[in-house]
Amino acid sequence: MTLQTRVSPTKQSSLPKSRPLLVREGARYTCFGDGLCCTDIHALGPVTRKEKAEVDLLEPGALVRHKDLGQPVFKVDDDTHACVLRSVRGCELHARHGAEAKPAGCIRFPYGLIATPDGGRITTEHRCPCRTLGARPLLSVDDALGSLVDSAGRLSPNGRVGARVQIADGKTLAFARYRAVEAKMIETLLMGADPLKVLDVKPFGKLEDVKWKKIVPELKEDRDGSAYGEALMWFGNALVTLLDDDKLKLGERPWAASFDRAEARSPIDEGYQATLNDWLADLLWSMDWVFSTRSFHAGRREMATLYSIALTITKRLMRAKVRGDRAAAEAITIVELARQSGAWEKVQLAL
Repeated sequence: MTLQTRVSPTKQSSLPKSRPLLVREGARYTCFGDGLCCTDIHALGPVTRKEKAEVDLLEPGALVRHKDLGQPVFKVDDDTHACVLRSVRGCELHARHGAEAKPAGCIRFPYGLIATPDGGRITTEHRCPCRTLGARPLLSVDDALGSLVDSAGRLSPNGRVGARVQIADGKTLAFARYRAVEAKMIETLLMGADPLKVLDVKPFGKLEDVKWKKIVPELKEDRDGSAYGEALMWFGNALVTLLDDDKLKLGERPWAASFDRAEARSPIDEGYQATLNDWLADLLWSMDWVFSTRSFHAGRREMATLYSIALTITKRLMRAKVRGDRAAAEAITIVELARQSGAWEKVQLAL
């Protein structure tokens, strides 16, 4: 997702900057090759015109035009839901031609970078069991750096946050004061507190010019036989379950193979609540609300809503005998995918 840039007119020392690189305390990640990022649960691309020319030369026929994005993406195998270049060796583009042959999107995932007055916050996507399950080592600047720089060694932020942030309509707060509030919230989450109490806002509530139930059909329209389409079905069904106080049905989970690999390397169940709270801590750290809902109040409301949906999916999977941390990790993947949809973008604007 391309993030907008928002920079406050401030003195030079308060302008957003990419260095020093900052890591959220306690964040853990390493690539185990579970393979979810190489399946159709993600849009495998898009790639730039230059990257397309290079891939076409090295692996003819590997790219197709995405029907919604209208841009080239990697072709997916109909049986495995995986990129046609994924094999037992991992990425064949990497194996045959070297890491530099991979498009920037493949190299960067799941890392991101947000420039702030303090420096560049390294962020991570949670749509990947390598981020959410097992004995992951602490995330390090050295490990992330190679994914965050371009071929010339330059850092490329996903977004920028200036010296003041918008807390609510017509109300802003100095970044330094916001940072102190945020740090306390993250610390409390990682101690295992109830997220709804930490966020201090109720989920759902009234939307401007949008009805919650009107979002569901739009989500379900994307059920196209892909894992991504199934994820949106889960999200839509969970949304209806919460709005109507109904039971959530158990649907297909075509991404399960990647989570099977992750569970096999993760003998200890870390618990669903710890997994969910770690995800919310990263949502806060990424400051995604600056670019989506525009204000911290609306952002907290979105997070409370997403948490409620993720918790509903988690508990349904646990009733189906899925291990707690895995159930939460699958739920997080579903919710994070739904956040990328056009239907949910309408919710973000209406909050």
